[in-house]
Amino acid sequence: MTEKRMLSILALAGLALLVPAGADAAAPTNALTLTVREGKLYRDGKPFRAFGLNVRDLADDVLDKGLEAKESFACIRWLGEKKVPFIRFWGSYFNDRRKYLENPERYWRNMDLLVEACEKANVGLAPTLFWDSWGVCFVFDEYACDWADDQSQTRRFAERYTREFVTRYRSRPIFWFWEFSNENNLGWDLPNAMEFLPEKQRDARNIARYYVGRLAIRAFAEEVRRHDPSRPISSGCSSPRPSQFHLATTAPGQGSPWAADSFEQTATAASWTAPAPVDLLSIHYYEPFASYDAARVRRDLASSAEIAGRLKRALYLGEFGVLDDTKLDDKFDDALYRQRARDLFEAIYEVKTPLAAWWVYAVKPWGFAMGAVNPEFKRFDYVTDLIREYNEKTAASN
Repeated sequence: MTEKRMLSILALAGLALLVPAGADAAAPTNALTLTVREGKLYRDGKPFRAFGLNVRDLADDVLDKGLEAKESFACIRWLGEKKVPFIRFWGSYFNDRRKYLENPERYWRNMDLLVEACEKANVGLAPTLFWDSWGVCFVFDEYACDWADDQSQTRRFAERYTREFVTRYRSRPIFWFWEFSNENNLGWDLPNAMEFLPEKQRDARNIARYYVGRLAIRAFAEEVRRHDPSRPISSGCSSPRPSQFHLATTAPGQGSPWAADSFEQTATAASWTAPAPVDLLSIHYYEPFASYDAARVRRDLASSAEIAGRLKRALYLGEFGVLDDTKLDDKFDDALYRQRARDLFEAIYEVKTPLAAWWVYAVKPWGFAMGAVNPEFKRFDYVTDLIREYNEKTAASN
């Protein structure tokens, strides 16, 4: 019996559904749960906005080490001290489901430690449940297209993991909302997609298609809604590619799939990323440091806000930052970077974006790069001051 076959049997036999003692079995009663109505975000019945922070490698570290994940727990405490209200993080391992399938009790025991630490530090959680969503199918020897098959092992596993995660934590106020994946849409309908697949997976059935991605997002959202009727739901998608509509609708040999989309076509492509009952419009927005253009930033954000309004979705910048490949050497202009980071925060504030999360807090040294926050790295720690400052401004203006 192959390892993958064994994992499939474990998952589908229900061993992955074990709910250790202390798991939530009651319906949510938290009065502080965020909600979206008619494209507006509310908390306690009042309009609400907030800036937060992405944290990479957090869950991997805690799930592997438990209480010995010293760097991660120090991160959580520090973010609490800095008054960061919420963090976006991958709510599992980055791309490894085997450890969950093989020992779910240990997995949830360690996930509980992460949640409890955030509760103690008062740091809200926005978990992405399937960060590498297109990789899930390979665990079960299936194909990317199997996300569209509700009887596939991929979909059945995804539904079960979602159900277990949401029912376990839905009564915990520290959870702000639920998210499906990370940038699922950037792989959709690429003419050169085969070049990026590992040799053993180079099969037309593994080319990500927009309609499959949309079905997967909707299936996730519907599963969440079965167990949590109120918290917002995000797809985790990025801003549509400049040619997203053309890539999806141009027949081979019938035109240019890389042609620039019109505003209306971009709005249509954005709608694919937020099928009901998804109620947040997730985009990721980065402005290059070297060529930062304040006017362009405001035009881009205004366009995204207009599309969100049309779709009656609350706009969510799941990632934002000032980022390019400029070297962080002695010639790097830290003062200019700080100025441009502040301007980006200001632009997001001006558009009245409901939710936005800076990229990134790096738990591990290999993540120390432009814009990365970590008290050991220090160079960009003022970003947490910007988060606090702009949260105070939004609270005063709500």
